[in-house]
Amino acid sequence: MKSQFLQSIAILAASLSFVIAAPTTYSTNVNATYDDLPNAAVTVPLNTYRGLLYGNWTYATVQAVQVGGVASASPFSRAVSNPLGTLTLVPQKPTWNALAPLDFFFGFAVRDAQAIATLAAPGTVTFTGFSAATGKQVASMSFDFKPPLSPVNPVPMKQASLPKEFNQPLGKIVVTQTNQLGTALLVDNLHYLLYSA
Repeated sequence: MKSQFLQSIAILAASLSFVIAAPTTYSTNVNATYDDLPNAAVTVPLNTYRGLLYGNWTYATVQAVQVGGVASASPFSRAVSNPLGTLTLVPQKPTWNALAPLDFFFGFAVRDAQAIATLAAPGTVTFTGFSAATGKQVASMSFDFKPPLSPVNPVPMKQASLPKEFNQPLGKIVVTQTNQLGTALLVDNLHYLLYSA
């Protein structure tokens, strides 16, 4: 009888530790516009923002979008991919221990000498989510960006909504891009949930 009681306590403790490690209800709903970041005429590293750690990301302030360029979803800044290394989004611990991305705006554009994206270009972005509880891959989705061949106006970013498989506590998002050499992935208005530790 005593051993059964101890076994029940151990199972309960394990269950509680799982809940603490990967909560099932979110704490806050975030729309990351990047517009409140310091003005940046050239791309600068984007390390942390609104509860997330950004691995190999930069950001830039949009001065004026030329004809054929990519217009941001929000007025000023947008995140820009770094061509070196894997792009990641990770919750900023110890305050947050999981995230769930919901939707975002994106585009691809040719980089100029200052690494500011200019002319729109085709490309594909893939979001891959890894469970906060197990570390295993649980979701993946790709989205294409296909600007017109000869645009006469700035090209709007495309909105991408992630499927329900992403709406769970995730410990990491890996963002990969398939695009032409010399082009950059642009992201704006990243909408996600954060789970408190």
